[in-house]
Amino acid sequence: MKGITTIIGMVIVFVCLFAGIIILGGEVMDFLDLPSVMLVLVPTLAAVLASFPMSVLGKIPGHFKALLGQESSPSEYIDKIVSLAEKARKEGLLAFEKEQVDDALMAYALRMMVDGLDKFTVKFALEDCINGIKERHVEAISIYTKAASYAPAFGMCATVISLVNMLMGLDFEDPNAINALGANMATALITTLYGSAFANGIFLPIAARLQLLHKKEIFCKTMVCNGLLAILNGDNPRVIKDFLVEQLSSSDAAAFQDEKSGGGGGGGE
Repeated sequence: MKGITTIIGMVIVFVCLFAGIIILGGEVMDFLDLPSVMLVLVPTLAAVLASFPMSVLGKIPGHFKALLGQESSPSEYIDKIVSLAEKARKEGLLAFEKEQVDDALMAYALRMMVDGLDKFTVKFALEDCINGIKERHVEAISIYTKAASYAPAFGMCATVISLVNMLMGLDFEDPNAINALGANMATALITTLYGSAFANGIFLPIAARLQLLHKKEIFCKTMVCNGLLAILNGDNPRVIKDFLVEQLSSSDAAAFQDEKSGGGGGGGE
């Protein structure tokens, strides 16, 4: 599960923050304040709730499943597409009728190919599907970028609230109130810290990870579109393979070629 690095990274962020507190001579318990957490986190989540419909927010559990799942593997897609090309060359497109594939876009394309749709219709249909996937991904990523922008703002709001309450209750004739001024000021500033920590330690890393997964998935979906259109055009499987490998980065292409020359079977990471 490559996505576990996201969780590990977020944990390290907060471990480093707590370690910094200790190294600088502070007390960790002085920085743990539940009311401050509530003043930042609850309004942030409420603002996110106000920004998106439940049809979008209801997909959040799926986002974390994607974060912890396997990334899309271009090499696996290349292997499958080349295998389909070889099958089409030997048995024809009707051989795809009983073909079982895990990728929904590929399965949709194969059904259209079996039904005898021309390559332009298939191309436009697949591009529409890919555009729909892009829109859903951008929508998902925007949840966390919005939360990252809300958290520091509400952290500042909570700081102002705390400072106003502190100053309104300040009595210069009361020695105890004057002595507590420093502690009250520190508590007020903690909310700013929480806002920044939530934004940069949780929400932005999630958004960045989802953005990376988005790019990899769209790359693989585009590869499916190009590869199956080449099959529909009757191109040679070897030509299709070379065409798809050329779309990889130089390092990924070299790794793919090394894997094949090393006798590796059907793709994979």
